[in-house]
Amino acid sequence: MATKVISFINFKGGVGKTASTVNLAACLAAYHRKKVLVVDLDPQCNSSLWLLQPEEWRKHVDGAARSVHQLFRDHINGTHVFDFDQAVIRGVPRRDGYPLISHLDLLPASVDLLRIEDQIYQNKYSQFFTFLHKSLKPHFSEYDYVFFDCPPNLYAVTKNALFASDYCLVPYVPDYLSLSGFQVLAEEVDLFAHKISGFVTGRRRVSIAALLVSHYRKVGNVFDHSINELEIQLAQIKAAGQVHPKTLILHPYIRHCVAVAESTSEHLPVTLHKQTSNGAQDYYQLAQSFDQHFGSLK
Repeated sequence: MATKVISFINFKGGVGKTASTVNLAACLAAYHRKKVLVVDLDPQCNSSLWLLQPEEWRKHVDGAARSVHQLFRDHINGTHVFDFDQAVIRGVPRRDGYPLISHLDLLPASVDLLRIEDQIYQNKYSQFFTFLHKSLKPHFSEYDYVFFDCPPNLYAVTKNALFASDYCLVPYVPDYLSLSGFQVLAEEVDLFAHKISGFVTGRRRVSIAALLVSHYRKVGNVFDHSINELEIQLAQIKAAGQVHPKTLILHPYIRHCVAVAESTSEHLPVTLHKQTSNGAQDYYQLAQSFDQHFGSLK
């Protein structure tokens, strides 16, 4: 299977974007033997701190040279400091120097990413959205999947992820605000894909190809009603050609699970923190449907 590069996006916070990125990557690497790279593009560094002990993360990104921030800084300043092999951490999480999931790699973020948006727009780089792709493309072939954990916006860094990606996955919490936001998100991603189409040669134009439902609760019929409305809206958006024609809502839905929240403070994917929990079971099954779906896309 050719490498699939996928952006996890949603400009609404609290929808399980980082949880989905980290836990799907862990399940694919641990149980399906897929080689997966997680690229943390959020200055909050949540993916990095989920998969690394705080001291390990601080030591690694000290000075920001061994983080994704240096990649952008090189393009802005015309320098060549970023070294992928130095920046990437092979086999995460780690305990006592040993990898717990050997097939899972991390390119961490640093809080210095906060400055990148202003620097890009102040200098008015006409092709700013190509920075990430130019630096990481030579390394994509090492992996089955590359996951971009994007910040909760559609600014310059997220646009870099979209340009570098084949597909987008949208984590979704079933409520009214998420429903209205998804339509806007689909329109904006499709519009950006059209704008950059002249720069994309020899590869597919990025599109939303899947949604996943997180924080699902079986409380009355409120959540099921919201998912039904989402399915109706998705059909309309597909008919308008604003998402991939095979876009679907992945199953199972990720149930609200305390163990997932607990696993962040343990700096472990939930499948390593509490394998018997609902969260671990849901992400294990979701990884299967995820791999089948994206493996079938051309």
